[in-house]
Amino acid sequence: MRLGVPSLSALQAFEASARHQNFATAAHELALTHGAVCKRVGELEKHLGVALFERVKQRLVLTPAGAEYAKRIRVHLDQIRRDTLEVVQQGRETELEIAVGVTFAAQWLIPRLDDFYANTRDVRLHILGRDQPVFFDDSAFDAAIYFSTRLWPGMPGTALVTDDSLMLVAAPRLLEGRASLSLEQIAEHSWICPRDLPRVWDDWFASQGLQGGANAAEIKPQRSAQRYDMFVMAINAAVAGLGVALLPRVLIERELTSGVLVQAHAHTLANPQTIYFSYPAQRRDWAPLRQFDAWLRNAVDRYLVERG
Repeated sequence: MRLGVPSLSALQAFEASARHQNFATAAHELALTHGAVCKRVGELEKHLGVALFERVKQRLVLTPAGAEYAKRIRVHLDQIRRDTLEVVQQGRETELEIAVGVTFAAQWLIPRLDDFYANTRDVRLHILGRDQPVFFDDSAFDAAIYFSTRLWPGMPGTALVTDDSLMLVAAPRLLEGRASLSLEQIAEHSWICPRDLPRVWDDWFASQGLQGGANAAEIKPQRSAQRYDMFVMAINAAVAGLGVALLPRVLIERELTSGVLVQAHAHTLANPQTIYFSYPAQRRDWAPLRQFDAWLRNAVDRYLVERG
């Protein structure tokens, strides 16, 4: 240990062992022998004077100190990798890894990326579909775009769209030439339920003062509800005419514009979720991220103007 800093090889051996909780798997990943990894981790523990692992019946179990140290070291090793790539790739394209909700990526972001690439020649995006919280302290993402009721913990960022609405939509053929569906007619169809909005139908009716009232019996669905794990599945189910759906408007603009979906009832509900853009605090001033951030904000502004 020089000036209090462990060797990079020891830190790599520890981080890989902590991630796999197995010396043999870590050794295979690092192209080292099992004994070499054990030795480096042991030397690190000796230098630190702290036990990083407990050996329990031939299993590796991180101690609380080891788990916290692994989390921090992972960030720094990833930063070293990225800094090295930036030096090597000077004058070349830089890759920006963005974790994005699958449906938002497919329905909103990707159709607009031609504009990004037309104006940004030295940055390439790597879009990864993620629908669950992504924590930057143990991942390699440069940024994330996601629906949530609040910023995910430990992820600084800003709100992109705060005034989205949930619209009741259906394939045109379900309306049978009508301008809209009455509540009784809505009850005749199967209700499409996205996973991320489990109470959306109750909330939509309640916002009209109908839940539990005299008309409650009239608004019970006469067919079984359909449940879908992702919004994109629910959207495709609605386009296929499988039922009526309450969906975020921001995700169905193309379908509304093309006419494959139509608004089936005038009443809308405020979307309880906001679209957020987050990134690691240490990358706030990274030029490629600033470029994407500026473009994304402009794209959202254009969308809001077009939406009206």
